[in-house]
Amino acid sequence: MPGATCTCASAWSLRRPGPTVAVSDGEACDRGFSGRFVISFAKWMRGALIWAALMVVAAGVAHAEPVGSNDPAQVVAVVPQSGELAGVGAQLVEVMVWAAEDAGAELVVIDSEADPGALATELERALRSPTVVGVVGPLRASPAGVVAALSARAQVPALLLSGVEGVEARSPWAFRARMSVGEQAAFAARWAFERWPQGRVGVMAPLSDYGDEAARAFVGAWNERGGRVAALARYRSGETQFTPVVETLLGQRMRLERGREVAGRRPDRWETLRAGQPRIEALDVLLLADFDDAVARQAPFITREDALQQTQLLGLAGWRGQRLEQAGQELAGAIFFDTFGGLEQGGAAEGFVLAFEARFERAPTTVEVEVFDLVVFLALRSRADANRALRSPEGFEGITGRWRFDSRGAPLREPLALRVTEDGRWVPLSNDAPRETP
Repeated sequence: MPGATCTCASAWSLRRPGPTVAVSDGEACDRGFSGRFVISFAKWMRGALIWAALMVVAAGVAHAEPVGSNDPAQVVAVVPQSGELAGVGAQLVEVMVWAAEDAGAELVVIDSEADPGALATELERALRSPTVVGVVGPLRASPAGVVAALSARAQVPALLLSGVEGVEARSPWAFRARMSVGEQAAFAARWAFERWPQGRVGVMAPLSDYGDEAARAFVGAWNERGGRVAALARYRSGETQFTPVVETLLGQRMRLERGREVAGRRPDRWETLRAGQPRIEALDVLLLADFDDAVARQAPFITREDALQQTQLLGLAGWRGQRLEQAGQELAGAIFFDTFGGLEQGGAAEGFVLAFEARFERAPTTVEVEVFDLVVFLALRSRADANRALRSPEGFEGITGRWRFDSRGAPLREPLALRVTEDGRWVPLSNDAPRETP
């Protein structure tokens, strides 16, 4: 298949093939994973047929206004091309080139990790072109402010990949495409409350910005519905010994700040004090607000605790990763939330996964599927049409489901509930299950 034309405003161009950049599983922004499925010729053909049908439909429903008789639309990708996320950026560019190619467009690549002045200069130059129909990126919040501000000046839609709330506020033309950690946790709380409104609920989260945001949002959303979170335990990032954490969760220990004493007793090396017998005999629901590697380390400590034998474990999109596969037996039946269900989702998602694996010989991460959606959406529309669709209550449909945004440009996504199987895979859960106490 011929490669798409890709121009680059800094560093390099995809007009000539370059070396493949390997990215470790831990580097992916949403802790994605590499390929797990062996694709037979029959599966490949099935995926190709599904994918061809999807692209015909997408092209048929789009109402693009050509910018010139011989001028293809251009989508600007503001992604890492240098620094510690360069490998992630290289993989994203591969997928975005594919999306642009299928939509008959060109991709203009700008390094999001350049200094703010250089980034602003390159992006402003690119946005002067009438063939540019939109911007996708960046991943981090700090350059997202530059992109949002310039999108307003040029009146070009910008679909920001940062999950930090508020980055979209600088421009009526900017839309935050990814849910924040807090939005994910609040969704998990609402989902769980619908099923276990009287449940005894707990939260385990690291002492980090990620853990703070997740715990605060989950507890807040649960309390708003009249519930009460019965247990909360925090731990240091990178922790490997989770017995004290579980005991703190159940009330057998209490956490103390460093240097404090209670009744002349100093905290141990985990900054806890034993407090006698557990106050909580059992939990119905427990949110593990961390990434796949930490959750895999926690799993053995949780499964051997009597009070947690019947507990429904919940997680966020950060669970998705190779380490989760390795802890499948211990985490079987746990549920986490993500916008992409993978091969088991069926339909458009299944066709995309098969086509992706045939092309790249690995499975797609969620952010890779999302950028494909976004590039195709922009490439098949004019600036004005894209902005109208993004502002409409209906939004638009993609591989990862329906994309909608509120009046501020924040995402109104509804993640899928994904159940972990014994072999470490995850499958979409039907909307009505489970609804009974575990």
